[in-house]
Amino acid sequence: MFNITADVKENDSALQAMQAALKELENTQVLVGIPEDDTQRQEGQISNAALLYIHSNGSPKQGIPARPVIEPALELNKERIGTVIGTATKAAMAGDTAGMRENLGKAGLAGQSAAKQYFNNPSNGWPPLKPQTAKRKEKKGATVETPLIDTGQMQNAITYVIRKREG
Repeated sequence: MFNITADVKENDSALQAMQAALKELENTQVLVGIPEDDTQRQEGQISNAALLYIHSNGSPKQGIPARPVIEPALELNKERIGTVIGTATKAAMAGDTAGMRENLGKAGLAGQSAAKQYFNNPSNGWPPLKPQTAKRKEKKGATVETPLIDTGQMQNAITYVIRKREG
C-alpha cells in the first residue's frame, strides 16, 4: 500500500487544472465504428452502418454468417490502445487537458486502424465466402475474395468519434 501526501492548497491552479482535466476525461467517450449520420452509400442502398451491423451479427434468414469486426479488433489491440489511453490519463493527472485530448484522439485512431486492418487479418476466423457469393462479387467487379470487401466503402467508413458521455 502506498501513502502519498502532498501539500496542496484548495485554490492551487495546478490542482484546479488537474481536477478539470480528470472531470473532462471521466465524461468523455472514444467510440470506434460507423456513425449512422455519416454513412451513406449510393442513393437507395443500405447504409454502411446498417451493413456493418448485419455482417457483424449475421443474418441466418439471409444466409449471412456473423463476421464481427469492431469488438474483436479492439480486443486484439487492447494493450496498444490501453497504453495510449493510459498516456491520456497521465496527461489529465498532470492537468494537461490538451495532451489528454491529443492522446484520446490517438487512441481513437489506433482503434480505427485496428478495425480496418481486421478485415484482412487471417486470425479473424471468418467463414469463407460461399461459391455463389464469390461469383456474384466477381461479376460486380470485386478483385478480392475477402469477406466483407467489395468496394471497400464499408471498411473505409470506419472511423472514431470523441464525444461527451451520455447519461
